[in-house]
Amino acid sequence: MAENSLDERSLEILGIPDDFDQDLLWLYLENKRRSGGGDVESLDRCGNKVLVVFKDEEAAAGVLSKGSHALHDSRFTVRRKPPKDPGKLLLKGLNPNTGLDFLELYTENITEMEGGTDFSLYLSPSKDQVLIHLHKPLTKDFQMIKEKVSKKSLDGAKIYLEQVESTDSILVTNLSPNTTEDMLELYFGSSRGGSEEVLGISRLAEGCAKVSFKDVKSVDNVLQKSHNLEGSDLVVKPYFDFLQVVTDQTPVRVQNGQGTSLDVTDQDKTGISPVLNQSPTVSNPTVVTNLEKSAGPTNNIINLVVNSFSRSAEPASVAARSTDVEPMDIDSMDLDLPRQKECVSFIAVPDKAIHQLIGLSNLPENLTKAHPNFDIRLSQDGVQIKGPDDIEVERLKNKVLEFLSGVTQSHLTYDKLKADFLGRQDIKNKLHLSLKALASIYRVSDCTVTVTSSSQSAVDQVRDLIESHISEFTVPLAREYESVLFTQECSDFLGSLDFCCARVSDTGEVITAVTLKGMEKEKLEKIVHFLSTPIQKECILAMEPGMLTFLQLHYQDLLADMGQVMILPLETGDGLSVQGDLSACQMAEEVLTGIIGSTCTRSIVVNQPGISRFLLEEGASILAEMTAKFQVYINIEKVHWKPLEDNDIFEQAWKMTTCQNFKRSSSVASVQNFNVRAPNVSADVHTSARIEEAKKILSVVGRDLSPQPSGLGATDMEEEDLYSDLGQDASAMQEDEADLPRALQTLQSFSTPLMACSLEEDATLSLAIQLSMEINQKTDTDDLQMALDLSRSDSIPSEENSQLENAVEMSLEDDIRSANKAEIFVYASYTHDLVRVDIALGKKVGLRQSKEKVEDKNLRKLSSLQKRCIELIKRKCAVEISIQGTTAIVSGFKDYVSEAVYDLKNFLKRPVNNMSDAEIVKTLQWVWHEEGSSTMIPYPPDATVFIENAWKMKQKTIDILFDNQPYTIDFERMEEHSLASGKSAPVKRKIISTEDLYTDGADEDYSLLSNMPEASKLNEDSDEFQNVVKEFYDTIQDYHNKIKIIKVEKLMNKLLYDQYRLKKASMLSSSSDSEVERTLYHGTSETSVKEIFIHGFNRSFCGKNATVYGQGVYFAVNSGLSVLDTYSPPNADGHKFIFMAKVLTGDFTEGKHEMKTAPLKENTSELIRYHSVTDKVRSPTLFVIFNDTQAYPGYLITCKKIYR
Repeated sequence: MAENSLDERSLEILGIPDDFDQDLLWLYLENKRRSGGGDVESLDRCGNKVLVVFKDEEAAAGVLSKGSHALHDSRFTVRRKPPKDPGKLLLKGLNPNTGLDFLELYTENITEMEGGTDFSLYLSPSKDQVLIHLHKPLTKDFQMIKEKVSKKSLDGAKIYLEQVESTDSILVTNLSPNTTEDMLELYFGSSRGGSEEVLGISRLAEGCAKVSFKDVKSVDNVLQKSHNLEGSDLVVKPYFDFLQVVTDQTPVRVQNGQGTSLDVTDQDKTGISPVLNQSPTVSNPTVVTNLEKSAGPTNNIINLVVNSFSRSAEPASVAARSTDVEPMDIDSMDLDLPRQKECVSFIAVPDKAIHQLIGLSNLPENLTKAHPNFDIRLSQDGVQIKGPDDIEVERLKNKVLEFLSGVTQSHLTYDKLKADFLGRQDIKNKLHLSLKALASIYRVSDCTVTVTSSSQSAVDQVRDLIESHISEFTVPLAREYESVLFTQECSDFLGSLDFCCARVSDTGEVITAVTLKGMEKEKLEKIVHFLSTPIQKECILAMEPGMLTFLQLHYQDLLADMGQVMILPLETGDGLSVQGDLSACQMAEEVLTGIIGSTCTRSIVVNQPGISRFLLEEGASILAEMTAKFQVYINIEKVHWKPLEDNDIFEQAWKMTTCQNFKRSSSVASVQNFNVRAPNVSADVHTSARIEEAKKILSVVGRDLSPQPSGLGATDMEEEDLYSDLGQDASAMQEDEADLPRALQTLQSFSTPLMACSLEEDATLSLAIQLSMEINQKTDTDDLQMALDLSRSDSIPSEENSQLENAVEMSLEDDIRSANKAEIFVYASYTHDLVRVDIALGKKVGLRQSKEKVEDKNLRKLSSLQKRCIELIKRKCAVEISIQGTTAIVSGFKDYVSEAVYDLKNFLKRPVNNMSDAEIVKTLQWVWHEEGSSTMIPYPPDATVFIENAWKMKQKTIDILFDNQPYTIDFERMEEHSLASGKSAPVKRKIISTEDLYTDGADEDYSLLSNMPEASKLNEDSDEFQNVVKEFYDTIQDYHNKIKIIKVEKLMNKLLYDQYRLKKASMLSSSSDSEVERTLYHGTSETSVKEIFIHGFNRSFCGKNATVYGQGVYFAVNSGLSVLDTYSPPNADGHKFIFMAKVLTGDFTEGKHEMKTAPLKENTSELIRYHSVTDKVRSPTLFVIFNDTQAYPGYLITCKKIYR
């Protein structure tokens, strides 16, 4: 099982009595009702602790959730097994004779870390194990190190490495003799000690105790604090059992310089070793810093200091090591080499002030000079002594301790201003020489100055020295300076004074300053000069441009009254510059900042066709009126619209569809399968550049080589009207071709001279090219090669074409979208003004809305070019145009709608709009004549549509791509020219059939619901069709021979049908009649057909023609009523649209005009409404429903009137 799973299943039980039955505990833990646990996998006891492992995590969690447990009058605590401490490793099984210096080298080798800097070692009293305290994380994998250690013995001993569990205990030393265990428990349970739950306290020696906590995290929390109890600064360190072997607990009492007794246990006897803590947040413990000589043994004084070092201290017996030691390979080490013994002693000095004082006194340097064979140096955490003689090392240690025993600290209290003054670095530097002579230092914390000196007399001298250097003076302030006192400039000035601290009183009546004696006059003059000198200031108030305009419009009087300052708008238009006297400038800044902060803003988004154009044109005066009326500013910088550069819609649309890429050949299948689609685009810069480049090359190489047209067909060319209507000349062309022999009909059909293609002409062409190359061989060769490369390379990938087409369409869509949506920002002094602007603007816009219809047969068969023209009309006029069949609905602002209707009608009248793309393909072909053959080859359908549209647009020439090769088609010469090869071929416009131009066969094929998969046309031979027609004609009455059914479409909208079925089931349960359903008719306009099919008979677009019997949806019993033009107005084709619907009439009564819902039934105890209303209850001719789900459109009948 995974290790993390084992940790989740393991718990540690604390406080188990010595005589407690282990089997009883096992049974208790497996009793889920009492303990919350379950099956136990193992249970190991060590003293009063028990480690229990459950078989599943839920059991462990259940025991843990109960908190404290009681069994047989014994209470014990349960917690998670302490986690491994990643900062500590334990090396076990050592040879007790192995020296610490050798262990350090060994550890460096296996961890690849540097001793002292990266880790510290701590030997256990039995010297068979050592704690490796890591100062930074391991760079190597622990398991790899562990395996490496276990493979080889060290100094004849089999050793192994393991991680140490986080400790739940601390070692507390320097306790007062009067401190009891209860007092310790209360202290660490209080906020002063860390507010942690204490499990137990054990006395290890006098002045020394072990404190255990319930949670291992408590150790870190406690170590982060400094602790003082009963006047003693406690030394707190983590506690590990394997480093503590107490053999003697005889206390040694030491007196400090202030007469306080301290109990210290001899380290050599108690075996209490210092242990470091890895947590980077643990603060250094406070230590006793003032010691006097003691009659006790020297070792006791040493142990007192050694036991009182911080977490970053080095081990007590760090062996000397050379800085140039080469890395050792553990596999090749000679572990039995003799090692020279060197005596090392370390005195930890955690207090930074005492540590600094030792350096200031030059004690280590003096001792080293007096004892050249010994190395006494001040390290980062204390004093280290190295030498060859144990006795002399002890003597030197005593001298250091004698110095430390005389160290005295005194706490002096000053007011905040003087304490800040003494804390300044320039003041400390000024007093440094004087303090060095007294071997003293001081540090400032809040209002307390702590002086640390080598003796009490030196402390007194330092206090006198400080008092003699401090001078305090005050500067009375006149009222004229009040505006300057609390400015940032004044604060900056007072802070910039060297050797001085000054502050303004809370009342603003005086400035109090502290400086060095002798500098009072200088500082006073500087302060007075600052106060009496006028200060010019410039404030920049950043704001939105709209906010700036709002201030200029409605606060001009206030700005004008601020005469003491100069207020100018920034050149960038996004703020104000306020310049002038400091106090006046500050006051103006506060006033303007308050106005800006209180100004209300709102973004109003208006969605209406043409709203952007309206606001920028006619609406500008309306916005100005509202600006003055409501005291607001309306920012329209995000409203965008500009007129089209080209007013000719057709010309503009054609510019967007030039330069196409098509396949070269066509086939019958391609014509039959031709689907009308938007042409490949348009103004591709790569295509245009390529064609122009080819033109230039060929104009240089063969400007004189263009083939002359032959005489064949020249007369036909001159006589033909290029832009005549195809209906007028179709029969004439067919008759002319029929009179010619078959072999000549093809040649005669071309309307331009053919390209010369004989061998003689080919030879002439080759000779001309050769002569041209001889004139300028290098240039022409390069040009021909470039032309050849152009012909071989792919000009425009279809994917790029598609991307560019999409970009053009999206640009047009974005323009239309921006014209129909306007976002304005309103600035006002009050919120209600914003609301008033919103309401007023909505009314102004709503009153100007208009809607007009344009009906035309051509609207239902628009080509891609024509559709783009419609989009351009929308863009030009800023209106919305929706097309339903033969009806176009133009909506927007009234003037813009009129303009768009005019353009739309003119557009529909143009001859180019007579045929759709599909009709073009069916009725005519554009063909070309292949060189060396008399066969006419038709262009593919999409190319035919493109060429035909260009021909109708009366273009003289067009650029086109066939199979990615550039061509031009000249309509005046009716000739196709290849820019790559330089060859030309005649082209012709050929009529295939005129049948579709003069018949209405397309009427039956066209459907308003053609893109709706749920709608299907009924076969006229089907029974369903015959039944619908029969039922329709049975009720048509006087119109039986006046209406012709064009087609019947069956509708199947599952959502509407399901709603209808649910409503029917509900109505059957409440209706008095079992027959609740009728087949009725509903006539509608062409524009409402699709809405009804999608959304059903919604009252928002139904019921517009009649409200005599209620404001609902009307249905006729007889189809003769629905075919009236009032209810089913014909479209441009004369088509009328009538729905045959299933309607739930249920219980009904006579309706009235004011009814918005069916009335309540009379003479009933319950509040029940009728289901519908009618015109006549006894013999109804129509019904009105008020619930949209009461009718389902089953069939759509398209019919038209017959005029005889």
